[in-house]
Amino acid sequence: MSAPAALRHEKISIEALKVIQRLQQNGYQAYIAGGGVRDLLLGRHPKDFDIATSAHPNEVRRVFHNCRLIGRRFRLAHILFRGLFIEVATFRAAVDAETDEQPEAPLAGRDEPPEAFRARDGMILRDNVFGTAEQDAWRRDFTVNALFYDPEAHKVIDYCDGLPDLERRILRSIGDPFVRFREDPVRMLRACRFAGTLDFQIEPHADHAISQLRDDLALASPSRMYEEVLKLFNSGAAEAIFRHLHRTGLFRVIFPEAGAWFATEEGEEALLRIYHVLRQMDVWKKHGHGISAPLAWALAFGPYHEQRAAILQREQGLKPAPALAIATTEHLRGLSKRVQVFKWVVRDASLLMAAQPVFEKTREGVRSSRFRTRHYFGDALVYLKLRSAWTGQGGDLVHWWQQHL
Repeated sequence: MSAPAALRHEKISIEALKVIQRLQQNGYQAYIAGGGVRDLLLGRHPKDFDIATSAHPNEVRRVFHNCRLIGRRFRLAHILFRGLFIEVATFRAAVDAETDEQPEAPLAGRDEPPEAFRARDGMILRDNVFGTAEQDAWRRDFTVNALFYDPEAHKVIDYCDGLPDLERRILRSIGDPFVRFREDPVRMLRACRFAGTLDFQIEPHADHAISQLRDDLALASPSRMYEEVLKLFNSGAAEAIFRHLHRTGLFRVIFPEAGAWFATEEGEEALLRIYHVLRQMDVWKKHGHGISAPLAWALAFGPYHEQRAAILQREQGLKPAPALAIATTEHLRGLSKRVQVFKWVVRDASLLMAAQPVFEKTREGVRSSRFRTRHYFGDALVYLKLRSAWTGQGGDLVHWWQQHL
């Protein structure tokens, strides 16, 4: 079909247009793919433009002298421009989990991918077979992410009925969500991220599948989960996404101990403070102000760490600063089976939490000057300000430090 009126061609980067034009001039299919098309149609500004093509990686490299191939499991091409790169991927087909053979293309008009596109015995372990544009669309996660756009022909290509779902603002799994979420449990987390970021409703069948299969998310790679959680923090819609995570029960799968505490009466009250902080993080993101990973983790779990620290003070007689450091460190390190938080992130999150009682004790003299030079001081002060805002306490302390910076 031709491009809808809502798609503004001028929002597409010149570099992406050049790459597509060159590939098509050399006889290959080449389209903008996935989220870039979705965001253009929604009137949003895509953060990047990924290109899908019929050209194999070595063929892409022969077309572009400024090309670098990356990846072992599945080769991708990066076309390098000054200050940026355009990622080019060859059309992929899913692999049959039992035979490990490349499937045939699905028949036009099917409302779910063919059996060969699904892993019958659970999670997909390999997904590195080249295919056609239609096969590439069917192997994607959600219908609104399976759109292609040909800027040369000004045409949107929709194999999976993504355009109607885009108009209705519905997030629908391609194929049976019970099968697709078993293939890759992280798709459930992505469903919450897209629903929150785009302000979409998760289609009821997919939402039910998440409620039934949520424990499978514990099978995902901890390192991959860390990257996915960072995307949630930096999405600009962290509050909405975390509300989806709590509603579906995925939060308690990812963060078992904290999730259990947030379900208590004390924790439910603290959760309102967390949503307040996430809302502020979203405001910063929309104004182009990012925050560090240690500060994001500290803010997202601050009340929980403070509660654990209070127990350590009461039961072990620890002072506030070391109690906060230990509570934060033990929690974030203890997530390693679910989310592999980097050691430096754990260290700095613990330091900025331990700094909170130091603000009260260290106001004058040499100790104050030394405290200001710590690399985590800025993040610790941000935490202090937000904690004061959500508790209504410590306003005078915040004012003093702001006046003496």
